[in-house]
Amino acid sequence: MPDFVRVASTADLADGEMRQVSADGTEVLLSRVDGAFHACTAFCTHYGAPLATGVLDGTTVVCPWHHAAFDVASGALCEPPAPDALRTFEVRVEGEDVLVRVPADADAHGKGIAYRESDGETPAMTDIDLDADDRLLLILGAGSAGEACAEALRQQGYRGRLVMVSQETRPPYDRTALSKGYLGGGTADDALRLRDGSFFEQHGIELWTDRTVTALDPDTRTVTFAEGDPITYDAALVATGGVPRRLPIPGADLDGVLVLRSWQDAQALVSRVGDATSVVLIGASFIGMEAASSLVGRGLNVTVIGQETTPFEGILGTEVGQVFREAAEAKGVTFRLGASVERIETVHSDPEVGPPTRLRVALGEDAVAADVVVMGVGVRPATDFLSRAPFVREDGGIEVDAYLQAAPGLFAAGDVAAFPEARLGRRVRIEHWRLAQQHGRAAARGLLHEADPTLPRTPFDAVPFFWTGQFGVSLRYVGHVEDWDEVIIDGSLADREFVAAYVEGGEVRAVAAVGRDKDAATAHRLMARGAMPTPEEVRNGVDWQSRLAHLG
Repeated sequence: MPDFVRVASTADLADGEMRQVSADGTEVLLSRVDGAFHACTAFCTHYGAPLATGVLDGTTVVCPWHHAAFDVASGALCEPPAPDALRTFEVRVEGEDVLVRVPADADAHGKGIAYRESDGETPAMTDIDLDADDRLLLILGAGSAGEACAEALRQQGYRGRLVMVSQETRPPYDRTALSKGYLGGGTADDALRLRDGSFFEQHGIELWTDRTVTALDPDTRTVTFAEGDPITYDAALVATGGVPRRLPIPGADLDGVLVLRSWQDAQALVSRVGDATSVVLIGASFIGMEAASSLVGRGLNVTVIGQETTPFEGILGTEVGQVFREAAEAKGVTFRLGASVERIETVHSDPEVGPPTRLRVALGEDAVAADVVVMGVGVRPATDFLSRAPFVREDGGIEVDAYLQAAPGLFAAGDVAAFPEARLGRRVRIEHWRLAQQHGRAAARGLLHEADPTLPRTPFDAVPFFWTGQFGVSLRYVGHVEDWDEVIIDGSLADREFVAAYVEGGEVRAVAAVGRDKDAATAHRLMARGAMPTPEEVRNGVDWQSRLAHLG
């Protein structure tokens, strides 16, 4: 067994502090909480962010990049999007010396590790035992919500049959990477996977791919498919995600007019732009802007068309949206904003003969020509198979209660779920990857409680969070607001180092941060603890991190 190695002095860390140290070449996160020292993996098990640059709140460390949260004492995974817990290491204090013992098989990686190669621990899962539990739990959808629910069910002791159904042809993957690294050429197919292929079989999770759900009867608890036999469930989760919208205009379905939602969509787009020189993105929100960033990085001439006056106007406001516009224009992107697309048509190199060679996007009296057109104009909930159910809203969302339950034995999570947002006091539908994972984990508790009411469950009250990275600008957004009264800028928009606070009803309901990752993670913890600063405090230059530290 390896010896203990001195990594620090007791005086190096005050209570509530953490730092990255080296133990014989292995990077370790050393923290001190309530006088006790803890040592664990130094990097997040999601994308390898150095956790020492995040936020420590009690024994909870929050990743600065995507806000995965871990317990530094036990290593336990507290919040996604990280898939695995942290490894913990033995700590001993001798006089003024802090010593750590790192096992011989510990990962000795350094900064900049590859995706999902950090040294984590897969949370323990219960083995399937149909003699002990003859129930069948059904998950419709194998995206972030469905996959998170499946893992959580096994982690929480469910031993019965577990079936996860996907309309797609491949196992669960990281959809957030499609418009970023995958489209840009920096992420390979294998790196998209959420788990290795054998993971689901190993843990008794039946993965049915290439299955289209045609109907779900909540009264008989039966699901039918386009092909194959129907299945009857004891309890089910609907986590079918969204279907990309196409504008209701002539030419929306022409060859070369694409959408970007699935891995297959991304493959088709990558193939199509291989011989292209120009592309038009319709939509100036996340899909359109992230795809624009990736495609301009591939050397294409990119034009973004949107009805807004600035990108992300309805989500981030004009001031923050302008930051992204300027960053995009600096990379060569052309914008046509405040414009409405009337139709898309083909343009021939010779109108008399030959196939169409380009597409023409008509904007009233003007037009933009390109080799490829991508529509990034949002999604609608994939709930057509539930259209007659009383809990389905006009927009296709499924109304659920605070436990994500829509009807007896039926739950919904992710993009399809219209749930009561704890801080806003009203139902919202939020299309964010991390929130969908949180929904999935919470729905697992509801599914188990359905059969055994003695099992604990709590109302869903997690803080929404999303991130985006494009044109060299990374933004973290905490909370949720749709109709804000005011945006207060703390910092400098010009320097791309700021926190934007969104005020509604006299309270800060959300913050967006650029170049201030640690403040964003701090705001996340403050919001979760109901201790956000007032609008006046933000105007006066609040110290986000000190505010959290003073809460104790």
